Amino acid sequence: MSVSLKRNKYLRMFQSLHHNKIRFQTPLILRMFGALNKINLRNENRYILCNFLDQHSDKIGLSDDIYEINNTITLNQLFLLAFNKAKEYQLIDVLYKEYLNSIDAINEKKTI
Repeated sequence: MSVSLKRNKYLRMFQSLHHNKIRFQTPLILRMFGALNKINLRNENRYILCNFLDQHSDKIGLSDDIYEINNTITLNQLFLLAFNKAKEYQLIDVLYKEYLNSIDAINEKKTI
């Protein structure tokens, strides 16, 4: 499947995620993370996760510089760190919104 067809498929999926009353956000966060990896947007995925961790580092007790940590761990480890901290400090909704806002910005920036 060509990259543009893959991106169109995921664009439609991302556009359907904008419901205010989504009850289970965790599976959707996982899908967005995986979808960005599949369409070769791993750097954007890292940016989303680092941005989330940086913005909430005071709440989640992250004393180290996340941008230095980012260079020493894999993308999956970074995701697990962000996801576990979000779950522990009841910030899943914030992480979900971070993904949605970032994906909207990516969709506007990239030609799909």
